[in-house]
Amino acid sequence: MNLHEYNFTIAYADNSTSVLLINNKFPGPTIRANLNDTIIVHVHNALHTMEEVTIHFHGILQQQTPQMDGVGFVTQMPIPNGRTFTHAFRANPAGTHMYHSHAGLQAVTVFGTIIIDDPLRRWEAAEIPSGPIMFSDHWEGVDRLEQEAGLLESPFKWEGEPSNLYMNGQRNFLLTLDPGEIYLLRLIGATSLSTIVFGITEHPMTVVEVDGKLVIPKPNITSIEIASGQRYAVLIETKSQYSGIFAMQAAIRWRIAAANSSCIGILRYGVQSSLSTNLTSLKLPSLFNETELFLFAFRERYQTLLKSERMPPGHEGRADTEFILHTGQEYTPDGKGIRWLTNNATFDMLRLKNLTTSLLMDLYHGNEQNLPHDVVYTVEHDQLVDIVIQNTVALNGICESHPMHMHGHKFWIHSYGTGMYNAVHNIWPDRHDPVLRDSLMVYASSYAYYSANRNVSNHRMPCGWTKLRMIANNPGLWMFHCHIGAHSFMGMNVLLKEDIENLSMIYLKQN
Repeated sequence: MNLHEYNFTIAYADNSTSVLLINNKFPGPTIRANLNDTIIVHVHNALHTMEEVTIHFHGILQQQTPQMDGVGFVTQMPIPNGRTFTHAFRANPAGTHMYHSHAGLQAVTVFGTIIIDDPLRRWEAAEIPSGPIMFSDHWEGVDRLEQEAGLLESPFKWEGEPSNLYMNGQRNFLLTLDPGEIYLLRLIGATSLSTIVFGITEHPMTVVEVDGKLVIPKPNITSIEIASGQRYAVLIETKSQYSGIFAMQAAIRWRIAAANSSCIGILRYGVQSSLSTNLTSLKLPSLFNETELFLFAFRERYQTLLKSERMPPGHEGRADTEFILHTGQEYTPDGKGIRWLTNNATFDMLRLKNLTTSLLMDLYHGNEQNLPHDVVYTVEHDQLVDIVIQNTVALNGICESHPMHMHGHKFWIHSYGTGMYNAVHNIWPDRHDPVLRDSLMVYASSYAYYSANRNVSNHRMPCGWTKLRMIANNPGLWMFHCHIGAHSFMGMNVLLKEDIENLSMIYLKQN
């Protein structure tokens, strides 16, 4: 086993009081290790304000190291300015992951890639020389701290839609590959708000990995949906022609996008392919619209490759326990602010700001008095757990789509549905062997932004659901939340209190 050590310094970008960077890089440095190696990350808060930071290692299971998960007030206290927090954890599981800030809206710019290689399962295809492609949102000339304040204050002020998308921090990302080769591309949804669809003209993709887990290869994918927090690895084959220039495009779906918000990059064959200044003449890839993405998710599901990762059938189809989470949006008591709720409870970090120790550390010492009990769901050792996320129409009459992310676990997407979930009828999974992953979409099956029948009187109407199935095999206190930064910030979070009797927190040696 090898040890990999990283130093992350979080500071404001030049001439900015709200844009944060790690080591002055955007995206941040890549973490790479072999399966079960030890990763050490020293996170230093070098901000000259009172802003606190944390880093979450998204996709890493943190088995026996739940205190390293990086959620402020929940698994650790946030890192104050001038202080350093050291994360030490096992590189597990293999695959494509990411890290990002878990404080406020800092993750708009504070993010990077984690790649965990499995020496027993090496990719035969070469990785593209630029490394993973990270998609992110960019707000031009907007102060992030003002966005954060607006989301929680009365009257409510929306953060606005992003001006445009980035690929690896650029609007005009250039990828140079050799002709006649097969390449592995890692695609990472580091967006704070947007769900995107991505494609490369004349280069269909074969999806081979989803959220770090191997899937039965899915060929001929011309456009792929990547929501916030999701990761895909795909294979592409370059043509056997000496030169060529092709468009790569990322565009926003499931929201009303700002004009010209799409990001267009260039794939070129060899440096001999000259880049004409007029890229507007380039043929763009044909990207799916929302209806096509919705049908793909319901009908064309990714399936797990490994027999060891197949979904348990349950007892006559049922899990040991099932939670139904009704998500929705409501006004604050003064009628002017807005929060996202789960089963009528909102969980923004303001509720925890007076804590002096993390909730996880409290639990370890048998103290539950600070737990926000209305958002805590308890699961026992090795239980088979089904969680249904029921979508409802927001205050403005629009049903939004929510990318939900689970900390500390992988889960199977058991089934999708339209309208309202029915526990009596919706017992059996949509298909056998769904992929094991850590993020899912709860789609707007009706009343979406492009629907003609939407109006404010539809508030709270059911508009689709997704059911996941997981095994409670990782003692800890784990966040399950919408990965849209603003929605999580506005309270769309719950906690899974899991098998606390067997909770252990190991501190790995750093030498």
